[in-house]
Amino acid sequence: MNSKKMSLNKLDPRNAHVLVVDDEAVMRETMGDILALDQYAITAFDPATSDHCILQIPCDVVIIDMFMPGTDGFKVREEILKYSPYAQFIVVTGKPDQFLLDKAMDLGVHSFLTKPFNSNQIRFSVMGALRMKGILQTSREREVFAGTHNTGLVGASDAMAMVRRRISEVAPLDIPVMITGESGTGKEVVARCIHEFSRRSKGSFTAVNCAGLSPGLIESELFGHAQGAFTGASKTKHGYFEITDGGTLFLDEIGDLPLELQSKLLRVLDRGEYFRVGETELRRADVRIVCATNCDLKQMVSNRTFRKDLYYRLQGAHIVLDPLYRRREDIPALVMHFIAGEEFAVSPDAMKSLQAFEWPGNVRELKMALANLKGICTNRVITKENVCHVLGMGKEGQAAAKLHTYREFKEKVVGASEKEYFTSVLESSEGNITKAARIAGMDRKNFYEKLKQAGIEH
Repeated sequence: MNSKKMSLNKLDPRNAHVLVVDDEAVMRETMGDILALDQYAITAFDPATSDHCILQIPCDVVIIDMFMPGTDGFKVREEILKYSPYAQFIVVTGKPDQFLLDKAMDLGVHSFLTKPFNSNQIRFSVMGALRMKGILQTSREREVFAGTHNTGLVGASDAMAMVRRRISEVAPLDIPVMITGESGTGKEVVARCIHEFSRRSKGSFTAVNCAGLSPGLIESELFGHAQGAFTGASKTKHGYFEITDGGTLFLDEIGDLPLELQSKLLRVLDRGEYFRVGETELRRADVRIVCATNCDLKQMVSNRTFRKDLYYRLQGAHIVLDPLYRRREDIPALVMHFIAGEEFAVSPDAMKSLQAFEWPGNVRELKMALANLKGICTNRVITKENVCHVLGMGKEGQAAAKLHTYREFKEKVVGASEKEYFTSVLESSEGNITKAARIAGMDRKNFYEKLKQAGIEH
């Protein structure tokens, strides 16, 4: 008997989470006692009295009754799958029915038990369900691993392996995803991967750069507007939420979304509801939000330039992309990916120089540099000299010590100029913020935020 138990425990992880869904307290307690023998984490759920947030906790196996007052197991199953896409279901019922059996099997239910049952039946059913979950999840992760190579996620570093793993975990979950990382690290590529491996893959994927939208028209762009809603609105416009219904909306640079629109975005996330500009008719959209930023949203929350409730609502899942200089081992694979099929070669010394560069613009900058290199090399071979010329590196293949990237130079110059400007405006207004903001043609709150960014105390 002991050897059988050891064999069972060897097959399954001890921290597996089993959710028991039944309206009868005696049944929930009985299941708990049986499953405790194998040291699972066990959660009991009564549809009539339990908090439905319990269903959002990831689980591995669900033991579920099909006939419960006010609901049925199929409806509860749909809710669970939103948060645990690989969960396996064991249906337990005291009323065997051929129609019920056929429906359960068509939905992929792992096993079907009728009352009365013994403890070994339950334990072996859970073991089999866990084994099936592991097989399905591993297969899905392999699909995502292969597919992300085809969509641009190139690299064998630990950082990229982690990104692929996170995509495989979050893509099937119908929850918001926040992608953070420096500009040029591939946030939109990751967002597209999430869409392609989600249940919404047959729907639209719409990418919107919030920083590139006109402040006066951003609400219209997102939610649409009615004809005559404002000057120039000569016809009705469908917004991004409407045209992406059933798909995935990628909001890049989410930190640039104006405060007044953040509450409206929150409403869509919570209720799926919105209004077109100039209309009173409530509209609905079933859209998954994936957003990205290279800003520190936590700091923006502290500065009250980004809503705290929206920040936490968007953090359904979080994926972090490392800058290219932290994963230099990926550079050779990226280089070969960008020149694939064009019969160009890269000399070993040139590759070393490419790996030595800091790449402040990340993968996007590398791609542009290779386009330039292909244009200046001779005999279709990219040399170290070519790389040094394009990247402004010294003869030893290192970036010149006194030179800055254009981005660094621009930030330094603009930062100094802004500090000088705002200091002079404050002096002319004798320190009066309201007056100074009016001189600068800015909102008082935004003006105050600029002072803080420029390091001016007031």
